[in-house]
Amino acid sequence: MNLDEQVKKLIDGAPDAESRKSVKEIAPILQQAAETLPQTTYYICQSQEGESVITTLRHHRQPDLEIKVIYAFIKTEDISKFDGGSLVNESAVEVPVIQLLFYLLAFPEIDRVVFLNNSQNLDIGKEISRQSLEDSIEQKLQQAPKSQLPPDVC
Repeated sequence: MNLDEQVKKLIDGAPDAESRKSVKEIAPILQQAAETLPQTTYYICQSQEGESVITTLRHHRQPDLEIKVIYAFIKTEDISKFDGGSLVNESAVEVPVIQLLFYLLAFPEIDRVVFLNNSQNLDIGKEISRQSLEDSIEQKLQQAPKSQLPPDVC
């Protein structure tokens, strides 16, 4: 499914007209972020309960600084090779990139998604943070005429 189809599916999947209007407003931001990535779908890990696996990272010099991350892989095989196999017991689920970016906005417990695009080097990834998406949305909202915006957009 290409990005345009993913955006349409996300908008069509909104529960009501107001939600569809809100999703339609932020969709260009999600698509713009997705266009910086080489894949249109990624694999993420899910627990046996069906929840996305969120990894908490702590800085060794600042233990009170925590970042909650979802890792997104281009191949399921990469999961077993990542971080010494720490995610090997989790199941992999393929997720369209637009949906994954929307999750980042929808679930405040996630700070960023790290997209691991190189199976040969899983130590390097492209991060997209919730803050950067929220900043882009805020910038878009400031540029839009007030009468065109639904009341519940971020």
